[in-house]
Amino acid sequence: MEDRQPPPHSSLRRRLCNNLWLLGECRDWGTLWAMKNSRTSSADEVRALRFRALASPILYRPGTSDISVAWELFHGREYDCTRAWDFATVVDCGANVGMFLAFVVMKMGAKLRRYVGVEADRASFGLLELQATAVAIRSKSLMLQVAAWEHDGEVRFDDRGPSWGHHVSAGGPARVKAMTIESILDAAGLEECDLLKLDIEGGERTVLPCMKSWGPRVRMVVAELHAGLDYAWFAGIAESAGFQPFPPGALFRAHPGAIRRDVAV
Repeated sequence: MEDRQPPPHSSLRRRLCNNLWLLGECRDWGTLWAMKNSRTSSADEVRALRFRALASPILYRPGTSDISVAWELFHGREYDCTRAWDFATVVDCGANVGMFLAFVVMKMGAKLRRYVGVEADRASFGLLELQATAVAIRSKSLMLQVAAWEHDGEVRFDDRGPSWGHHVSAGGPARVKAMTIESILDAAGLEECDLLKLDIEGGERTVLPCMKSWGPRVRMVVAELHAGLDYAWFAGIAESAGFQPFPPGALFRAHPGAIRRDVAV
């Protein structure tokens, strides 16, 4: 079968749209340059992105995947919701360096009451804490250097390779603290949260099946699925836990989501 390549004009149009977005959204030339040249600097430093939609800078590590995540969140808008983005309390499992935290602040501003950042990787967690200060919500946030899991205690963690791929693994060389979603909510002083975001590099396979247990304390869930997990698997678990599931694009732009049935309208 003959290979079908996208027409040259479609690639040109995409680049033009990207450049127009950068010109409209970047507050300075340094940000525009960083967004277009993500691999030009060492990852041993921390720099700042400045977008017009945010009064505060967003910290990132040049030469890492942080810039591609910024593209996905702020240009691709993968977490845009078809309903009102009105989540005053957010639990962010797999928070990494806080790009999603910055997205939450952009969306909610002063209406954000509580943000809980859950990140097991030590290096990413250090920048996550700095990020909360940079976007001026440290007093509203709780940062937990733990892995979201099916039980409290300790798990092995694979921290080799790029930080975005670090994950709980039986063969991992590191050990990290683990907490259930219920324990995370307790630590944050939250009886319930408006939004639980899960992006834990395959840990969804362990945490989501516990949904019947923690579901009564979560109004809405959005999950990035890894390691071969698909929407049908997610939907079956969500339905059995009393949630209404939605495929990617139906609730959140790029990821499956679910709303607890007693709060769905």
